[in-house]
Formats: sequence, structure tokens, C-alpha cells
Amino acid sequence: MQFSNINYNLYKSFLVVYETSNISKAAELLYISQPAVSHNIKELEKQLGVQLFYKRANGMSSTTEADTLYRYISSAFNSIWKGEMTISDMAGLKTGVVKIGTQSYLSVLFLSNIITEFRQKFPNIKIEINSKASAELLAGLQTQNIDVVIENQPINIEKNNIEVKYLKSYSHCFVTTDKYFVNKPISLDMLANFPLIITSQNSEEIKLLKNAVPELKLNPIIEAGSTESMLKLVRDGNGIGYVQEDYVLPELQMGTLKKLEVSFTLPKLDIYCGFIRDVLAFAPKKFIEWIISKS
Repeated sequence: MQFSNINYNLYKSFLVVYETSNISKAAELLYISQPAVSHNIKELEKQLGVQLFYKRANGMSSTTEADTLYRYISSAFNSIWKGEMTISDMAGLKTGVVKIGTQSYLSVLFLSNIITEFRQKFPNIKIEINSKASAELLAGLQTQNIDVVIENQPINIEKNNIEVKYLKSYSHCFVTTDKYFVNKPISLDMLANFPLIITSQNSEEIKLLKNAVPELKLNPIIEAGSTESMLKLVRDGNGIGYVQEDYVLPELQMGTLKKLEVSFTLPKLDIYCGFIRDVLAFAPKKFIEWIISKS
């Protein structure tokens, strides 16, 4: 990158004099005196080693050198102006990008409603979601390829510049249809006799359940691969499913699905966000404030 040693204000005077062809008009637009404008032009001519204007009866006439210089300087000033306007728009959240790193199921469980509400207020903000392993997400946070990480467990802070905020806890439950519903709390032994449908043995909610209730023996009859597939199989009467309660709350309220009470304690899913405050642009900073206020 090459930088000029010539004062920025000299070029401002040159641009306005060139466009107005008049020293007094340029002084008026620049809010400086006529002698100051004349001095700036003479100083610029001295530093460039060329004559830029000729005096004439009704104003100033540009030289060939001035015509050439104007093409470059006007383009440069327009780029600066556009940059200033873009930054101004970003400060007012008229534009900008928020890069979120999270697990795919948290995009549905936690982020969907948050993003919908945020974009209703700031419709021009672009949202990018990256779904990767936790280690990759934290690496992206450190390299600033990700603005904020949303995780379902306390974020492992290896560097003290990451700020972590607790957001929300989710409760899980077992659900079924009338076919397998019983109106009493189910023990661990009783649960083993139900046809269990889960998303996957490696899903975060099942890992959390196994860690919280190690004596629970899980022998699912179906691993459905996704929450929606699992719930479809449950609705069709194939067994009982394990799911985040808020996700099926409308169906529980309508009675199309029923919650099975258990005699043991089910774990809650805690949601956290991690970010590096000092490097955040306006849009990501506002988004983080938004999710914290909504949680």
C-alpha cells in the first residue's frame, strides 16, 4: 500500500475549485476563507510540480494536468464517501453481516425465532449460520470468521478474550400418543419396556441424558436421524420419543401428543453464547445484545 504525503485538505480544495471554477464559491462550500483556498491550490501545485489552474476574468480554468488529476482524486474521494456512508449505515444497522457458529439442531431449537424477530426489526442485516464441531467454531471465533458461537454446554475458554453468557435452559420429556400413554410416573425399569424412538445415539440430547442418568439403559427400536422424523414415527403410533418440551408444546396443549411423567430427574439443556467483544462490528454487537435480552 502506497500513501501520499500531501495533505488531504489540499485535495479537497482542488476538487471544489475544479468543480466550481471559482475560488470564492469554493471557499463558501468549504467554509474557509478565499485566501486559504488560494494558498491550498498554490501549495498543491508546488508539491506536484505542475500548474493546475489559470486565472480568467470570470473564474478559474483547469489545465490538462488538472483534468487528469481530477479523474483520480474524484474517484478516490467518492470511494471514501461510500466507505463513510457504509460505516454510517452499519452503525444504524441499515446493513451489515452477523456470522453465527452453532450446532444445526440449535438453529431450529433456539435460533429460528430469535433470528425472525431480529430481522423484522433489522431487515437488511444478513445472517450467516455455520454448523460445525465445537472446536472448529471456537477456532473460527478466534480468527474472526465467526462473530458469535451458540453452544449447548459451557464454552471451554482457552483464551481469556472470549466472553461467555448463559442464555437459556430447555427441558426435555418423553412423549407419545394414547397407544402407549400411562397416567402415572414411569420408573427406569418401566421405561425399558417401552418402544423408544430417538434421533440418534450420538445426538446431544441423548448424550446429555446418558450422562445425567447413567443407570438408564437405552435400547431404542428406531434411530430416526432427525427430530421431525422421530416425531412423525411417534405420531404414527410406533412408540415414545424423547424431545425438547418447547418444541412439542403446541401438540401437548392440543392433546395430539401426550407427555409421559417420569420418577427420575431429566437433565436440562443449557444454552450459552461466546464472543470477543473488542472485535465486534455494529451488526453482530446488536445481535448479541438482542439474544441476551430475549433469553
